[in-house]
Amino acid sequence: MKKKPGKSGSRRHAEVEHVTLFGNTARLGPYGLIQFAGQYLAGARSTQQIPLIQTFLVCHALELALKAFLALKGSSLVELAGGPYGHDLKNLIAEADKRGLQALVKLDDNQNAEIIRASDYYAEKVLEYPSVTEVIRGYPKMANTDVLIGAADALVGALHEPCLQAE
Repeated sequence: MKKKPGKSGSRRHAEVEHVTLFGNTARLGPYGLIQFAGQYLAGARSTQQIPLIQTFLVCHALELALKAFLALKGSSLVELAGGPYGHDLKNLIAEADKRGLQALVKLDDNQNAEIIRASDYYAEKVLEYPSVTEVIRGYPKMANTDVLIGAADALVGALHEPCLQAE
């Protein structure tokens, strides 16, 4: 498959947001994102013995759940794939809060703080690729994974039905 000029892989895959079968059109963005968020969250729960992988998986679940909420509020998948959002949990949670996330999901101050704290390591790919400096320092900016799992669980649980009903 040839890449379209000027489009990254993640943006190219985000272009298909609506599918029509037998005259019925479904908006896949919110529902697809929340389904994947749930799967990454399940993966995070099953990797307790591998802390960096567990933190990465729960951060990805948070990213997808926040993007599912923003898709519910009208953001396209293409818009969510890059720009100020990309993999930036801090920007995603800030935008979700601006758009009324608290009306659906009551994240507490500690959960919000840990999502923001996790943003740097997650966005900078520290959880995916070896960082000798961070290993030597003992990952001083690491977020509390248990708190992140609680936040992801709350998001996925509260957003599942609204995402299923999205038009």
